[in-house]
Amino acid sequence: MPTRHWETSTAGRRISVERKGVASLLFALARPTDAKASLLDGRVLRLTLPIGSREIEVGEIDTVEVQTRWRWGGLEIHTASGRSTVSGLSRRDASRLASALEDARIGWWRHALSAAGGGLLAAAAGLQVLSRPETYVRGRLFKAMRDGAANAVMPFTGCWPDGLAGSPELSSLKRLRGFLADPEAARTRANEAFVADELERSRAFLDAVESRPLTCEQRRAVAVDDDHNLVVAAAGSGKTSLMVAKAGWLIERGTHAAGELLLLAFGRNARDELAERVAERLGGTARDMDVRTFHELGLAIIGDVEGRRPTLAKWADDRNALHEVLDGIVGALLEDPDHGAAVVRWLAYGFAPYRSPHEFRHWGDYLDYIRSHEIRSLNGDRVKSFEECRIANFLYLNGIPYEYERVYQHDTATAKKGQYKPDFHLTESGIYIEHFALSESGNTPPFIDRDDYTASREWKLAQHAKYGTTLIETFSHEQRAGELMQKLARELRTHGVEPRPLPREKVFARLNEQGRVAPFTRLVATFLQHFKGSRLSPEDVLRRTSDSLDPRRAEAFLAVYQPILERYEEHLSESGEIDFDDMVNRATDHMAAGRWKSPYRYVLIDEFQDVSAGRAAMLKALLGRPGGAQLFAVGDDWQAIYRFAGADIAIMRAFEAEFGGGTRSALETTFRCSDGVSGAATRFVLSNAAQVARGVRTRRSVEGPGIWIGLAGEEGTSPLGEALERIAADAPADLVRPEVLLLGRYRHLRPDLGALRRGHPGLDLSYSTVHGAKGREADYVVVLELNAGQYGFPSEVADDPLLDLVLAEPENHPNAEERRLLYVAMTRARYRAYLLVERRTPSRFARELTGQDGVGTFGRPVADDIACPGCGTGRLVRRRGEGGRTFYGCSNYPYCERTERPCPACGVGLRVRESGTVRCRECGATDPACPACDGVLVARRSRHGHFLGCSNYPACRYTRERRGNRAGSHRSGPHGPVDDARRYG
Repeated sequence: MPTRHWETSTAGRRISVERKGVASLLFALARPTDAKASLLDGRVLRLTLPIGSREIEVGEIDTVEVQTRWRWGGLEIHTASGRSTVSGLSRRDASRLASALEDARIGWWRHALSAAGGGLLAAAAGLQVLSRPETYVRGRLFKAMRDGAANAVMPFTGCWPDGLAGSPELSSLKRLRGFLADPEAARTRANEAFVADELERSRAFLDAVESRPLTCEQRRAVAVDDDHNLVVAAAGSGKTSLMVAKAGWLIERGTHAAGELLLLAFGRNARDELAERVAERLGGTARDMDVRTFHELGLAIIGDVEGRRPTLAKWADDRNALHEVLDGIVGALLEDPDHGAAVVRWLAYGFAPYRSPHEFRHWGDYLDYIRSHEIRSLNGDRVKSFEECRIANFLYLNGIPYEYERVYQHDTATAKKGQYKPDFHLTESGIYIEHFALSESGNTPPFIDRDDYTASREWKLAQHAKYGTTLIETFSHEQRAGELMQKLARELRTHGVEPRPLPREKVFARLNEQGRVAPFTRLVATFLQHFKGSRLSPEDVLRRTSDSLDPRRAEAFLAVYQPILERYEEHLSESGEIDFDDMVNRATDHMAAGRWKSPYRYVLIDEFQDVSAGRAAMLKALLGRPGGAQLFAVGDDWQAIYRFAGADIAIMRAFEAEFGGGTRSALETTFRCSDGVSGAATRFVLSNAAQVARGVRTRRSVEGPGIWIGLAGEEGTSPLGEALERIAADAPADLVRPEVLLLGRYRHLRPDLGALRRGHPGLDLSYSTVHGAKGREADYVVVLELNAGQYGFPSEVADDPLLDLVLAEPENHPNAEERRLLYVAMTRARYRAYLLVERRTPSRFARELTGQDGVGTFGRPVADDIACPGCGTGRLVRRRGEGGRTFYGCSNYPYCERTERPCPACGVGLRVRESGTVRCRECGATDPACPACDGVLVARRSRHGHFLGCSNYPACRYTRERRGNRAGSHRSGPHGPVDDARRYG
């Protein structure tokens, strides 16, 4: 007897089928019944087996297949959730069972279609709008359509029987299922059809709304009309024209009245320009349209709800005035017995983010960190590590006089080793302190040779033991554990040195003298704006500290920031004033609570990349009005340069997540920049992979490079003068007096425009900071001082990671905002942009751009533009030593002490390696390069005769015969590890 089973291996003895309680089929087998199949009420097939039972809704069945063998048969029942098998039947009984199931399926479907017919027909009729839509199929409407279709077909999980006669309900079901197979594709087709039709209907309007017909990209961005629309627009692509056209189109189509439109700008100047353009291009149709800044809207809402408009604090739109207010608060806190000590501790120890040297793989990277945060002690010493700075400041604040790197009191100099200079010498007690960059396991940072460093430490300990001087050792791992200061205090007390803390007023005077309070105030101001704008509570921010790079520092800052915030808010309350963030937040609260009913059904906003968290919350409240409102945002994440003022680029990047879905469009054609400027600037800004990638097309072409790097290699040469002469010669004939915009990273870089205008009367010269030039354009742009240094371009004043506590998403790319700032500077130019390196060392941006496609150079190459072989990030700079002797030293001095001798032939040139030789950049003389290190083989003489030896002797002992035959070589190690260890401390 063949095996009878359901699904895998269930044995069946007897199977019966019943319909409506009447036994229509009975299959009796030889053995007692212990399994059966029954059809209950024509709706449920029940399979009962010894191990349990399973019920299958008839409506869930897709197909029933009869399986036949030699004498036996069976059924295979397919549903969406799987397959069930009934076997062990005769072939005749299997066919009869299948026929009974098919009859039941037809009956079930007829009944179900009849019951749900109204919903099916209505949902299918709703899809008609997709065939030739008269409006854009927006997200909210489409979601309702999709949900309605899904609900209508929900009862019908299986496939309808082939024998079911056609009906309107079945046709509707087929159409709904086809739609739900790929609803987004259906929406896309519908919207493409709408946009094509709308562009034809609105052709006359879009041709005339601006002074020149809109581009295809602009027209499409106008016609795309989702609930939330983001247009990512290239520099000079006509963003304002698009805003005007969109507003006019909404009125022209008759879908919105002018009073239902709100156009938002970030500043008064942008608001005035937008309002002027709207009035000029749209005329009387725009009379009732509101064009406002966020702050004007906030004031209006508060006034409507509260019955009077609040007074705006005088520093609300004056950052310098805000800094003065915060300076006063910080000064008052210093006099407070509870908070003064915390402020001093922060300014002395927390002024820069701590990173252990063990976190860096390369010496140059560590030096970049040190330089970018100006690690200088309160005593005025430029120390070589953050940890040494903490020690120095501890000694200063506790009234313990010391000297930094004073020569050791005993002579230790030898022919091969200079005089020993311990890190700290306490002048009253005679104690020495040496700080070692060692982990708890005795490891050095990756960029320091452990053996050399260990040998150097042991030598120092031996000197102190030899001469009987007292040495206190401190270590990097103590700072990482947060124990450095406590351990040092204990050691000093052990040796009889008691702290004598300096008066707070003296400390504050020193902090002001060193300019430490102003940077702290700027940090607090930026943190304050992001904090209030993001609407975070102190508890929210405190919770975020656990994820920061330096939780202890973050907690210490919040301990200082909280009383500053409290006094700032008290100051506002006592004067009855509010700041911009209060204005936006209070207005948002009124809308969220339903106290103010927005009349606006459509909100249009320009420069969306500058939106802050607080303004985004206001937008969401506006969009949440009864019946909803639509959003049209235009921005360029490549031009996001106002982080210091509270802008958060992460909001634009996460537009769909922030506002609940929407459609992105792009304006990739620039009317302003030439192909030379646009191509090089685009490649430059996209070096940051976090920027939204897109192409940029231009309508203006120039021959040759669009970006020029001007170099000044000698004193007296003027790349600015040469750039202006080149502009005068390059300008097209139709430019009678070319506009030249001089741009600087800082206000103090403004040149003597009077003298320049007298020297170049044919040019229309003006100056602006790069931030101030946002929105401007000129025929030519000249960017001043792309030099390396703390206040160069890029600025090496690093953004404090504490700001990440109040930002939606931190930026990890180095100099991310500075890169966008230079992009903004370059793209102000219609024809060409000139970037000038006017002194000393080119900045990393200048070096990055030099040699790239579309970038040319002029002027004499900077003589000191050679990477330092010691640290890798500094540049070798020509200097004068004792007696006027020329030498080259690292620009990272004193952190990197690498020096190079000049060319012996001319006495002034710097020698560079080229294919096994070393060539003087000044006179061209060549010498063989040392193959064992970065030195030069120079002529030497011994008692055995003449030979060539490495200039790095004794660190490198490579030699060879003068005739070029190698006599022998030996190298004791590279020229850096011992010195590098010493440089760290």
